[in-house]
Amino acid sequence: MMNRIKNLPLQFQEISKTASSLADSAGMKIYLVGGIVRDLILKRSIFDLDIVIEGNAIELACRLSEKIKGQFRKHHAFGTAVVYFGEHKIDIATARTESYSHNGALPKVTPASLEDDLIRRDFTINAMAISLNKDDYGCLIDLYGGFEDLKNKSIKILHSKSFLDDPTRILRAIRFEQRFGFSIERDTFKLMKEALAVKALKLVNPHRLRDEIILILKEHKPYLYLKRINSLEGFNFIDKNIRLDKNSFRLVLRIEKAVWYYKNKYKNHRKLKVWIIYLAAVLLKLPLEKIKRILNNFAFKRGERIIITSIKSGLYPIKKLNKKLKMSAIYKMLNTYSFESLLFFYAYYHDQRQLRENLDCFLDKLVHIRLELKGRDLKKMNFKPLNSYSKVLTELFYFKVDKGFQSKKDEIRALKRIFGKTAFFDDKIIDKR
Repeated sequence: MMNRIKNLPLQFQEISKTASSLADSAGMKIYLVGGIVRDLILKRSIFDLDIVIEGNAIELACRLSEKIKGQFRKHHAFGTAVVYFGEHKIDIATARTESYSHNGALPKVTPASLEDDLIRRDFTINAMAISLNKDDYGCLIDLYGGFEDLKNKSIKILHSKSFLDDPTRILRAIRFEQRFGFSIERDTFKLMKEALAVKALKLVNPHRLRDEIILILKEHKPYLYLKRINSLEGFNFIDKNIRLDKNSFRLVLRIEKAVWYYKNKYKNHRKLKVWIIYLAAVLLKLPLEKIKRILNNFAFKRGERIIITSIKSGLYPIKKLNKKLKMSAIYKMLNTYSFESLLFFYAYYHDQRQLRENLDCFLDKLVHIRLELKGRDLKKMNFKPLNSYSKVLTELFYFKVDKGFQSKKDEIRALKRIFGKTAFFDDKIIDKR
């Protein structure tokens, strides 16, 4: 059989050989499994490794981390570990079987064989393995027809209760369908619709749903994914009042364009958390208090909650930008918003030319402006009173934003001009403006 390992990047090939040798010396069976096998067959880029051991995965991961000088993290409850090296990671797990106490519950896991481990997976295309054992190194193990389903571009579950055991597989089916341009197999689609009919997604812990939502919104062109979810179920699993209409999807498409524009024009700015902008579009029509409750219930991080609520609360105040303004006025209005919020406003107000120009002005000219003059400099100049430094520097900063001067000397000259010479010696600030 073909040695599939040869399609891995060289760095991963070396790590696979090292892991193979360590497993062999410990008397363990070792395999690449899941998405990496699928992506190798599809000749897609590989960023991480996913390994299953018939044996003690934590022990092997510890030894591998020492060999490749990577960081090591273990999870005893699931018999899993992660080895980090550079920007990549290796997930290592003990082969296991799963049982569910009720629909949508987290599984109870028990060590098992590779065959049992593969049958518990979501779809046949993700239930293949590649041996890293010496006697059949690099050979494909396909017990459930995954290779044929890949050729036929078909998403197929492994057993009839799959969507009820883990309803998040509904969202994953849509994700793989759209990502690869595949079709959901007829019987699988029927079972998926049956699970949706009994509101199976509502049984899932909101934190797990949050993770699936983020993965969908991180996909390339999430418009397609959101359209598909909306046509099948809507977003009742988040909140029954979410209604996405034509305008909602037009906004999503404009966000795509705005993100592309940002990435190409502002390459030196920080990388966006693009998925947050799309989530804000999904939640946009809900009242602010309901948005806050959803974000709390799904346990989004504090910073993520702040960005999304600031988009909702700032949507109408930001309309004041749709006129010619001084640079300092633009700065005051926009400085408290994240780049994600600014991109949302840019997409939302697509027909407000002056507003968009002011957003561009902030991103292009204002966002990195800083004062070189500090409080300690004022103290050296015997500037009084001491408790006015914050106010003085703020006023000076806005003056710099409007006038555009560059050097520290320019700032000192401006300070004298604004507050007058006597301010350096008296207890009173004299405003000469």
